[in-house]
This record gives sequence, structure tokens and C-alpha cells, in this order.
Amino acid sequence: MKSFAFYLLSISFFAGVLAASFVAMPFAFLICGAIACAIVLILMRGRPKPFLYTCSVLVCIVGALRFGVTKSDDHPLDQYIGRKTTVSGIVCAEPDQKADGQRFCFQPEKSPDRIVVSASKFPGYRYGDELLITATLKLPENFETFEGGPEFDYISYLGKDGIRYKMSFPKIKRLASGKGNPIVSGLIAIKSAFMDRIRDALPEPQSSFVGGLLLGEKGALPEDVTEHFRRSGLTHILVLSGSNVTVVAESLLAAFSFLPKTAGRSAGAVSVVLFAVMTGASATTVRATIMALVHLFAEGMGRRYDVVRALVLSAFVMLVQNPRILAFDISFQLSFLATIAVIFVAPLIKERLSFIPERFGMRETLSMTIGTQIFTLPFILSKMGEISVIALIPNLLVLPGVPYAMLGGFVLGMAGFIGHIIAVPFAWATNLLLVYMLKTVDVFGSLPFATIKARGSLFGAPLFAVSYAIFAAVLIFLRKRRNSPQPSAN
Repeated sequence: MKSFAFYLLSISFFAGVLAASFVAMPFAFLICGAIACAIVLILMRGRPKPFLYTCSVLVCIVGALRFGVTKSDDHPLDQYIGRKTTVSGIVCAEPDQKADGQRFCFQPEKSPDRIVVSASKFPGYRYGDELLITATLKLPENFETFEGGPEFDYISYLGKDGIRYKMSFPKIKRLASGKGNPIVSGLIAIKSAFMDRIRDALPEPQSSFVGGLLLGEKGALPEDVTEHFRRSGLTHILVLSGSNVTVVAESLLAAFSFLPKTAGRSAGAVSVVLFAVMTGASATTVRATIMALVHLFAEGMGRRYDVVRALVLSAFVMLVQNPRILAFDISFQLSFLATIAVIFVAPLIKERLSFIPERFGMRETLSMTIGTQIFTLPFILSKMGEISVIALIPNLLVLPGVPYAMLGGFVLGMAGFIGHIIAVPFAWATNLLLVYMLKTVDVFGSLPFATIKARGSLFGAPLFAVSYAIFAAVLIFLRKRRNSPQPSAN
């Protein structure tokens, strides 16, 4: 009953947030509904089921209210849209450095709405810089992922982070530095110094590649390399994925294993949180971090770790903090779908791959790759309209090397602080592995038939809804069948 109540109330909260994301709900209406539910709860005391279902309705309303409070009609900069204007403010996140420029989030002094700024590559700007920016203020626009493909809701995607405007290649004057959160600034400085050591030891694009694997570094990979990653179905390893965060979390916990148990877990937990902040706290990173913390807490309390509950709890915590990510953050959605695939789909596939040897984790890797590819396919088609038809093979060839590439990158970064000579042998081995991985991506990404594009409205919401309804029904059926007692052979 407790498990049922936990999942029911969680799903109710998610449903409220999701409904409010697309349907405008009057605040007074929601408040009246909440009051009515509270009255019913008082009357239903002692009747468990009606009490629980009324609670679920109330929690649904709370979810809608939580989304509602993120909306605001106060947009003081709207009067300057389409006009050249000057605004002062702070760079509120680490800039995204590209080969041909940089992009950063800018928080004006006298506006709650942020601006996404696209600027030339030099001079480089940092988190916490106070700037005076002059350019034409514009509203962002949605766009098609490709001609005839699905429309990307760029406005809502930026809006989830409080970004309402954009400025392109403005005139910028730096007024001051170090105006951001000192802890975040310090962590970014550590990451920057670490990446400098990696760049000293490895050439490009290998250094940017390992920076993405290990630190979520938004490196300046050449456009053709990024395109080959996309065509080969390996874009997910260009950023700090959930599995990579898990590797880092386990490594950090192991590093403090020499301490007494409680102190070691506490130091490990703090380190995992600081790592998430340092790498930009993307949806994938935050989800994996919360699940790692739940695992730590369960071990400390002597309780069994329930990965499904941890996943649901992480979603709840993230939506309480920012409810807009449920409907408008693709990385949040894809991260949770991939995790669901690993939990529920991969084990079913693994049972049917008994002919694949367990050596080197081949069966595990294959089942997880197939499971996530199948389960995320409708989502990718509906959101991006393009899929890699060869993704399975390059994933199998590249993914086993990811933990070793991360280890090599970590050793190089640490060795660089001690002495460049110490890093040389590690650099040679790590570079060899990275060259192999990049060459594999290049070969498969260059194939003319690597991807197919899906055009038309069929690959939108209807495909998404029908596909995951079928997935849910099949998974429920297979799990019931596997858990049901088998008839005796006699």
C-alpha cells in the first residue's frame, strides 16, 4: 500500500505539472479546488482509499500551482523588442564555447527575464562577469529541425531557464569580474585548470572529446566531427551522460573509502554534489546525482535501494525546483526515458541474449544499447525527426572504451598538476584510445545511409502517445508473465 501511495501521489504531481504546461489554469480555480480537497480529506479520515485518492487530486492541483508560480506577466524589456538597446548585467552561467563563437546566458540588472547572447569567440567571457551589452533585442523563434521535419519549440526550451530574449554579436564592454556565486566560480576555475592540463597533454579534437566525457565541457569540436557523432547515433557521449556521472560518483566514493564509514559517505556525497555544480548541473547530471545520493542514504540507513523509487524521487525533486523542464527540456525527458529503458527493457532483452558471452560486459552492453535505442526511438522521431539506422554497431564499438577514456582523462588532468613529464605515458595510451573512438565515429558517420529522416505530422504527438502506450502494455504483460508461477512439468 505504501508503494502504491508513493507512485500514485508522484504521478499525480507530474500530471498536474504537465497539464499546467499546456493548459492555462486560473489561479483562483486551483485554490478553490485545493480547499475543496482539504475539506474532503477532513471528512474522509479513517477511510484509507477515498482519503488516498483525494490526496492524489490535491497533489495534482499542487503540481499545477507549482508550475503556475513560474509564470510572470512582468517583462519590462518588452518595450525594447526590435530596437537597439543597452543593458547591463551578469553572465549567469558558464559560456558555451564553440569553434566559431561563444554563447552565454545573461541576467540583466532590472529584469527578471534573461537573455541568450551570441558573441564572437574573442575576447572570452566568464561566469560572473559584469557586462554592458549593446545590440538589437529580439525574441527567439521556433524552427524546423530540418526542412519538412518536426518543429523545435526553441522558445519554450529557453523559457525553462528563464530566458525570454536574444542578442546576436553585440558590442560588449566588461565592467567587472567575479560577481557570481563564489562557490560556483571556484568550481568552474578548478574545472578550467583541469581542462587546461588535459589540453596540454592531448591534441584536438581528442582533448575536447574527453572533456565532454569527463566534465561535460562544452568544447570546440569541429562541426564535421559533431555531425558524424550525430549520424552514428553517439551524440549522447559528447556530453556528461548519466552513466558517466555514475562512474564519477562511484570513483569519488571509492576515493573516500579510507575514512570511517559515515565520514566517507558524507565526504563522497558532498563531492558528488560539487561535481554536479561544477559541470553545469544539466538535467542528466542532476538526475544521476540525486539517484546516487539516494543510494548513499539507503546504504547509510541499512535500507534496500529501490532504483525505481530513486528515479521517481529524482524527478519529483527536479520538478519542484523547476517544473518547466517536464514538458520543455529534451535532455530531461531523454535522460529519464533512457533510464527507464535500462531498468525495465534491458533486463528483458538480456534474457534473450544468452548466446552472447558475458566477457568484457558484452551481453550487458548489448542489452542496454538495444533497450535504450528501441525505447527512445519514438521520442527521437517525434522531437528530432531523424534517427541513425546504424547506431547499434558504433555504440557497441565505442561505449566499452568510455570508462577507460574517462580514467585516462582524469589521470592526465591530475598528473598535469604534478608535472608534464609524468603525464606523457598516460597521454600516449589515452590518445590512442580516443583516436580509435573518433575514427570509428568518423567511419560510421560518413556512411551515406547512416540516418533516415521522418517527415510529416505522423511522427509528432500521435506517434509518441501510441508508441509509449504500447510499450507500457507490453512491459506490464512481460513482467507479469515472468513473475507468474510456472506450471509443473509433471
